[in-house]
Amino acid sequence: MNRIIVILSFVVLICLPCISLQAQTTDFGAIVGAGYSGKIVKGFGYSVEGEVKTGGNFIEFNRFKVSGGLGYSFWKSRFKVSADFDYILKNRETYLENRYRVSGGLTYSEKIRNFKLSLRSKYQASFYDESRAYHKFNPKTYIRNRFEVSYSFFSKPVKLYASAEMFIRMYKPDARFIDEVRTVAGVNYRLNKNNSLDFYLRADNEVQVKNPANIYYIGVGYSFK
Repeated sequence: MNRIIVILSFVVLICLPCISLQAQTTDFGAIVGAGYSGKIVKGFGYSVEGEVKTGGNFIEFNRFKVSGGLGYSFWKSRFKVSADFDYILKNRETYLENRYRVSGGLTYSEKIRNFKLSLRSKYQASFYDESRAYHKFNPKTYIRNRFEVSYSFFSKPVKLYASAEMFIRMYKPDARFIDEVRTVAGVNYRLNKNNSLDFYLRADNEVQVKNPANIYYIGVGYSFK
């Protein structure tokens, strides 16, 4: 029964992007990242991450991102409050643009035998460098709601996970709606107590916007504590 539940959950999450089948553009890319996390005191921790993303059918540099965050877990680790800062170097075809992003979120998690379910809501604001280009809306703000389900195998260093995330546009007062859906399905392999690898597929699908796009990524990540 457990296997049936997890398979159905993965299918539902992966099929969500079908709402944007009429997108006019499709692209493919890759994501390579690494992250470190540590504990300051009980319940309070920090993380540092780096990521490189390509597009243009894998061969074009898309962006480089460095992130730092703080988090506090409470009520038997069911709830987590987090705050993050990102620096992004974005390829704008003719130049590289500096971007800065701040976000704060609240995550609720629940374990049911081998399963872990989590729901995260995050407020995000992205600030754009206007020294080379004009941005009509600056910063751009979103509320991001993500649901994730994972399944860990007994006595095996493998975890399966899938998630679906909705990006709700907030920076346009007269057009606050979901304009992107992101789905991820992957495998986490634990090398040892402090090191693990992630292999995943990610789909970014724009919806309810002019000239929507589908972008599909193959990702690999390394994390250590």
